[in-house]
Amino acid sequence: MHTTLLSDPAVPGANEDAGGVLGQVAVVLDGAGVPARFRAGCTHSVAWYSHTLAAHLLTRAQDPAVPLRAALAGAIGDVRALHSGRCDLDRGGPSATVVAVRWDAEHLEHLVLCDSSLLVDRSDGTVARHSDARIDQVVREESGAEAIEARRNAPGGFWVARHEPHAAREALVGRIPLAGLRAVHLVSDGITRAVDLLGMHDDTSLAGSLREDPHRLVGSLRERERDLPIGRRPRKLHDDATVLTVSLDGR
Repeated sequence: MHTTLLSDPAVPGANEDAGGVLGQVAVVLDGAGVPARFRAGCTHSVAWYSHTLAAHLLTRAQDPAVPLRAALAGAIGDVRALHSGRCDLDRGGPSATVVAVRWDAEHLEHLVLCDSSLLVDRSDGTVARHSDARIDQVVREESGAEAIEARRNAPGGFWVARHEPHAAREALVGRIPLAGLRAVHLVSDGITRAVDLLGMHDDTSLAGSLREDPHRLVGSLRERERDLPIGRRPRKLHDDATVLTVSLDGR
């Protein structure tokens, strides 16, 4: 078993994604690039939040007796405490999507919160994507940034890691046998836009490209972003793109 991590920032030196491995736990977080007015109560950057939360989540998840949701709730609480005396979080603060896995000799646990994804890459060639589509539903239903923001971490809306530990209860979790798995790929939505925005891949071919040469995949993705017609360009032409692959063949 081995792991590889590639994180390519949209802007050099300003990566709001975070990824890491500690023991038998791997995480990828994507700091949410929301307008500054929605995080006006906090003096910390989005990158500070995603990187700090990743470190605390990796630590909290080391105990296999602690469920991943509880580990995430504890990590959110840890980072919230770091704001104390400096920030008024009632006026908004930074947030992040989360995907995490933890494995033992027989099984792999997984957690997804918001639109980062887990690609489960099986030895029989099939690939399953685990993601949290609630934010997509909200975006379809609402027309303005304020209306979308009002439904962040709210019942009937969508959920991210921010400063409310109870948001971790909304994470999507599961447990699957290691038998038959070739790899799992933890990816930010800067990677899955190769499927969802650019049409370069489906989930199966994306997993294959990540397994074979993630650097080439990201290079091709950047070229396709630049070639998008003006009318199809998203709010961010380029996005931070992160993949952490845990290869399970020959474990």
